[in-house]
Amino acid sequence: MTTATWLLTVLLAQAAPPPSPAARAEPARRPAPVLPPAVLRAAFEGDPPVAVLRAAATALAQAEPERARALVSRARWAGLLPEVRVRVDRRFSRTESLDLERTSADPFGSPVGVDSINDMRYECRATWDLGRIVFNPDEVAASAHALRMAEVRREIETVVIRLYFERRRLKAQALASDASEGGPAVHVEIRIQELEAELDSLTGGAFSRWRSSRAGEMPASP
Repeated sequence: MTTATWLLTVLLAQAAPPPSPAARAEPARRPAPVLPPAVLRAAFEGDPPVAVLRAAATALAQAEPERARALVSRARWAGLLPEVRVRVDRRFSRTESLDLERTSADPFGSPVGVDSINDMRYECRATWDLGRIVFNPDEVAASAHALRMAEVRREIETVVIRLYFERRRLKAQALASDASEGGPAVHVEIRIQELEAELDSLTGGAFSRWRSSRAGEMPASP
């Protein structure tokens, strides 16, 4: 190595910036705390099952599967019932006559005659449409309405499931932050309360009623 090359190497080494303290020693990231399954089960013990909330939401929207099946079944058997018509006819009339010739049998009889008519007629008619027994066109409309009910039920249950498990994830996150940092974040708690309010709105208060009933239960004696 020549003298010029050595001098150039020394100057470049001195001109290079020293490594930053963060680059020299990068602190190791603290791993996220792992919550035991028993802690999570205890945290979610007072929550209602998701199936209960789904059923309450569909009942509030009147989109239960039983209602749709009953609608189609009633439309199918409606053709067996007849069309019934009831009619009531009442007739009032009055006839007056004048007889100027008196008979020998009734010389003192009045020449004026008055007759009245009061008739009442009842009519009841039942008509069967045999073609509707084989195929009732109302079944098509009932089936289409049942499909719309199924679509509404699927959308409502999807929203309930998403909100339910988002709340659980946030509660687990709050428990983890409580164990590691001394307290959950405020925005997490607010979001949990918002999700609970939305679940109550979708289920007609079933979420709060379930939690209140579970909280009111007395613990079993040992």
